[in-house]
Amino acid sequence: MFFTVTCNPALDWMMRLTSFKEGATNRSVFDELSYGGKGVNVSTMLHRLGLETRASGFIAGTTGSALAEGVEAAGVPCDFVRLPAGQTRINVKMKRGEIQDALEETEINGRGPEVGGAAVAQLRERVAALGEGDWLVLSGSLAPGCEAGLYTELARVAAERGARCVVDTTGAALMAALEARPFLIKPNNHELAELAGCDARDEAAVIGAARELAARGARYVLVSCGGDGALLVDADGLVARGSAPSGVLVNSVGAGDSMVAGFLAGLAGAVLPGCEACCPGEGDLSYALRLGLAAGSATAFSSSLATAEQVADLLSATSVEQATERSAVHL
Repeated sequence: MFFTVTCNPALDWMMRLTSFKEGATNRSVFDELSYGGKGVNVSTMLHRLGLETRASGFIAGTTGSALAEGVEAAGVPCDFVRLPAGQTRINVKMKRGEIQDALEETEINGRGPEVGGAAVAQLRERVAALGEGDWLVLSGSLAPGCEAGLYTELARVAAERGARCVVDTTGAALMAALEARPFLIKPNNHELAELAGCDARDEAAVIGAARELAARGARYVLVSCGGDGALLVDADGLVARGSAPSGVLVNSVGAGDSMVAGFLAGLAGAVLPGCEACCPGEGDLSYALRLGLAAGSATAFSSSLATAEQVADLLSATSVEQATERSAVHL
């Protein structure tokens, strides 16, 4: 079972405009409400790919109730910790341009409610219920009131129960989480370049930065590189390089989360509709990378999180170049 934690989930209100003028009244030509946060996105995609998952984290107020109801209605079981005050945040995503063109995206993300010690203790209890073979996915920024070491603490609790941990965050929270030796982290090439002080287009430098993070504790580092695909790195260096399918970027929100979900689904040996012959079984890193690329790209080419059918349509357009003999991992 994949248990995802989103400390600061949100209602994402997407509006598409053909033009925008600052200081004036602007009207959208299309609106869409989605129930988001990185971990929620991971759970949603895992569910669509046929895997058992449960979404958790912190919610508050009427917006929090709406989020939990929306996620449950999409078929994803929830086990959120309810905060005593505040409102789950609303993020505004504004897209400008004609739909046939690459859309310019602007985001205004809310702050989110304050999380206290009692709520953290409740979340810790939920994580402590995981067992051997389960996965804990810690995604997104920490909410106000959360200490930088929260992900580290939760990852250690999961490890004590025999569960594996995935961390997708940035900054101090990511560096602290490495102490708990997570199975996987997923920075992008720009985040790694910032850490290393190098050019994000310098693949060798990016691989070196990823290798350093692996040496500090992560078993694998999945590096998303946008249209250039993805890299899978461990402490010894590059494991595999994956090429993404080509297409028109429609929506970047959730693409990285979809990649995480696809990669984990691939490791679990998920079989997509019409792709029964493609799955080599559990633990294959090459298949996991291909499925991660297909899922991330399918969401990027869609107006919202992709369906399993959309992911399956792109799977054959992905390719992976193995850099070492480390083609599989025992789970």
